Amino acid sequence: MRQKELIGAFFRVPIDEKFHTYGRILNDTYAFYDFKTDDEITNIDLIEKAEILFKLFVKAKPIKNGQWKIIGAKELSDDLKAPVPFFMQEIGNLNNCWISINGIQQKASVDECAGLERLAVWEDFHVVKRLSDYYNKRRNDYAYALRLNGIL
Repeated sequence: MRQKELIGAFFRVPIDEKFHTYGRILNDTYAFYDFKTDDEITNIDLIEKAEILFKLFVKAKPIKNGQWKIIGAKELSDDLKAPVPFFMQEIGNLNNCWISINGIQQKASVDECAGLERLAVWEDFHVVKRLSDYYNKRRNDYAYALRLNGIL
């Protein structure tokens, strides 16, 4: 079933055969909630209260093709409307970092980049693996490779 991306929409993300969690379409990125469950939740207010694990750029394919089913939508709160900062880091000199907000890069220290996600576009199966690893208390190789001062 084809779906249209709608800012503020909540969607269901299967983690494995039994469990799933939920995400949300932000302005340019997706937010993924800490809401592992085997129940079909339709109360988006309940989901919205959960902690956001991370915000990423994701190819829109899983939304558009219905793989990640939209379950409802609600206007974004002001904090979720704010642009999401990401970091960039030079491969040859790991001390050269930038923070990218809305495509505008500004030089930054390594400390200023700490805690941010690396600027990257994730495939849906990488996101599912990251969520599965989080819930199974495993290190996620994709996030680890993209970490600040990582191997990339």
